Amino acid sequence: MPLITISQSLDEAYTKHKIVPDVVDPFETQGLLTIEYNKSEQVALGNTLKVAKTQNKPVIQFTLNSPNQEGVIESISDEDRFILVLTDPDAPSNTDHKWSEYAHWLISDLQLSNVKKEDKDSEPEISHILDYSKGVEHLSYQGPGPPPKTGKHRYVFLLYKQDPNAKNLETPPSRPTWGTDVPGSGVRDWIKKNAAGSKLLGVNFFYAQDEDN
Repeated sequence: MPLITISQSLDEAYTKHKIVPDVVDPFETQGLLTIEYNKSEQVALGNTLKVAKTQNKPVIQFTLNSPNQEGVIESISDEDRFILVLTDPDAPSNTDHKWSEYAHWLISDLQLSNVKKEDKDSEPEISHILDYSKGVEHLSYQGPGPPPKTGKHRYVFLLYKQDPNAKNLETPPSRPTWGTDVPGSGVRDWIKKNAAGSKLLGVNFFYAQDEDN
């Protein structure tokens, strides 16, 4: 499948599941964000995963789009830093958003692996594993915990190319509403306040629900 078609499929999934506009504004997808809890539990644009299988940090890889017809590809250097987010826009339920968004994970100043070219004539790497040890973990990973009888929740991963002028980013004081006490507030508002020049590169998401539903 051509990458342009993959990008279109991603955009359609974001709209269908209301990731756009509930969590983020429309954006130009820069690549594929893959999340794997284990070989049988992979995040796939709105699939449903068991809560018990998602309580540990997953392995995350980002693969940039190949150059388009103009030969343009998102520029990434070894000096760039990145922001990783996991957020729940359906807290405490998909009809009651008084705790939305709920921040499940926030890391800034991440570095990507395999950024440097081995020599000046080699092609740049387009696939990068996220190394969580090379970042600032503002909020530690908290696995999904949807309350009973609240239906399916969306759990949304976002990867941003961090605003290079954004330093010492503020940690949300609490996880519900990202500490704002404003229902519906979340990562979009936090980015605008702390790192407005950041660029959203990729998104992936899954559903999970309590077994007592």
